[in-house]
Amino acid sequence: MIDENPFSTTFGIEPDNFIARIKEQDQIISEFSSGKPSNYVYLITGVRGSGKTVMLTALANYFRDKKDWLVIDPGPKDNILENIASEIYENGKMKYAFLKGEFSFSFHGLTFSIKGKEPVTTVNTLLKKMLDIIKKKNIKVLITIDEVDNSLPMKLFIQEYQSLIRQNYPVLLLMTGLYENVSKLQENKTLTFLYRAPKIQMGPLALNSIALNYEQRLGVSKDISVKLAKLTKGYAYAYQVLGYLMFKQKKSTVDNELLSLFDQYLSDYVYDKVYAGISAKEQEILKSFKTDESIKTKDLCINSKITIQYLSVYRKRLINEGIIVAPSYGSLEFALPRFNEFLQYK
Repeated sequence: MIDENPFSTTFGIEPDNFIARIKEQDQIISEFSSGKPSNYVYLITGVRGSGKTVMLTALANYFRDKKDWLVIDPGPKDNILENIASEIYENGKMKYAFLKGEFSFSFHGLTFSIKGKEPVTTVNTLLKKMLDIIKKKNIKVLITIDEVDNSLPMKLFIQEYQSLIRQNYPVLLLMTGLYENVSKLQENKTLTFLYRAPKIQMGPLALNSIALNYEQRLGVSKDISVKLAKLTKGYAYAYQVLGYLMFKQKKSTVDNELLSLFDQYLSDYVYDKVYAGISAKEQEILKSFKTDESIKTKDLCINSKITIQYLSVYRKRLINEGIIVAPSYGSLEFALPRFNEFLQYK
């Protein structure tokens, strides 16, 4: 067993033992790398802790290492276009192209000098002039935005991005977000092109990959590693937390003490936020499961005292939010490990 804990409980960073979602990553890499992409935008959605940001980071690092790509991360906040222009200007791959200029543009204390004859009065115009230079050099720009929302700055940015695509600028967009936030943004009537953008739903990690990592990193037997993997249900954050605790506590199996710590991490860092983010009716339905195992839909209706038709509306929403899954026809269960245990105290 190695000395340094190979597992991480910190959100967003790419851990040492990161399990890549090869199929999904290859899909985006292949699409964006093609001469004429069919899709210039991808949306990565999933419940908190499902690995959205980690996958975004892995893809950003992949393209950042390519000499003919610029990767820009402006953040989902105010002045997104200005942040993009600033990052492009400061990027080591392109800054030399903007050193000689005939006019300048300033905002936030930064002055840009770009060669051209016409004056620049808006950041929109500035960005297009920068992209003209980038396009001539056969360089593509990947914009990554983590945890999008339905805010006005985000909607204004999407509108401008749509304009850039119509004018054939080599700008691609990769965004992550919770299902409800992405859906609200897509449903905006002025952002119709975004509605057609493909979504990648972050499902569970492969249990065999988790088990193999536990066996190799923790030095446990294959039987124990399989039991540990099943305990996580393939949920990315649970995989990291359980491995982290097993390593830290120097355990060879899960006992009550470790299970209690496992529950506490999941509750404090994820489940409290997940629970607070859903409707009162959804909370009521989830409490009616009364088990972490599969439950028949008809039994869930009896427990929650609602009809099948009424349940179907919430069933679809809870599946899309990544909280429950339908393992077989007519049955449901929690996608999140030990979520029923968490609900006992709500």
